Amino acid sequence: MKNALLVYNPTSGSASGPELWLGALVHKLSTTGGYNVLVSSTTRQTTADNILHSVYQVESTSDGDSASLINKVENLDLIVAAGGDGTVRMLLHAVASHNLQIPIGIVPMGTGNLLARNLKIYEDNILIDQLDRSINIILKGKPQSIDLGIMNGQYFAAAAGVGPLSDAIIAPDRRDKETWKMLAYASSMMQTLTESPVLFDITADGESFRVPATGIFVTNIADLGVGTLSDTASMHDGLLDLCILSPREFGDYVNYGFHFATPINAMTGGKAPYYVRKVKSVKIQAVKRIKPLGLLEAGISKIKSALGGKKQSPVTSDKLKAMIDGDAWGTTPIDIKIAPSAVRVLIAQEQEAL
Repeated sequence: MKNALLVYNPTSGSASGPELWLGALVHKLSTTGGYNVLVSSTTRQTTADNILHSVYQVESTSDGDSASLINKVENLDLIVAAGGDGTVRMLLHAVASHNLQIPIGIVPMGTGNLLARNLKIYEDNILIDQLDRSINIILKGKPQSIDLGIMNGQYFAAAAGVGPLSDAIIAPDRRDKETWKMLAYASSMMQTLTESPVLFDITADGESFRVPATGIFVTNIADLGVGTLSDTASMHDGLLDLCILSPREFGDYVNYGFHFATPINAMTGGKAPYYVRKVKSVKIQAVKRIKPLGLLEAGISKIKSALGGKKQSPVTSDKLKAMIDGDAWGTTPIDIKIAPSAVRVLIAQEQEAL
């Protein structure tokens, strides 16, 4: 029989009650796919660097143990990630960092499901059985190579970010995401309207410049679920899209909020103002937080403070929170580069190269 590793997250946004779907998934992989399936669940201690080591109970502290891990993993014919964007990212990192060519199947069980959404594995359609659809793609699909980004040594599939708007993606807790789904992100983004922008030093493919921004994203995909960040983003062009959201007045913050909350941006009558550039590598350093841009923003900030809201802490060069694929990871400065054709993901047979 062929060998498959199934890693699932029992606490993903829509994966509550894995006993309701896990057995069916394993059964179909075994009977229809002909796989001998090894099943492993993630825990709070699981990281991108130890996710495969914990499955095989192999220590990652010595070259010998790492070689033992590779020997075990290379016997696999398939790796399946069942969970949200975080679970998918961890497995992609593990496969890419060891330069493995094992095809990866995705069972989207999270809130955003950004990679699955952009690969047409996941669709926002209540009439579609998402579990059945993803299993069929795994069993009947074709492997396609996709680019990944690398931020400070960590691979990512969707986007890396920094700044108040990036923090808004990290903000929703599990309960909010289970209750409100993608609206949880739109809500937290709107709550950043009173956040002051940050002055950043950026070096993109060797060219350096300084810019104030409320959010900087380096993305590999077009659809963020709550809107389109970059129409030109692709997982197959060997490039990343650097997106700088740099407000000039308070109204621009509103444009940003509506841009992410409504895909066609109908409420503002036009696209939110921001800058997009194709890059192979980019370094981002936070310099300082800028004072509020207008009386309205400053007034709201004072009201929040008077009501017991938390005051903004001064930004230092190395302590601005960073985000990858929806999760907090490290702080600035951040160093990002492209990893072309880093992994092979199973997509539907009829799906064209995206």
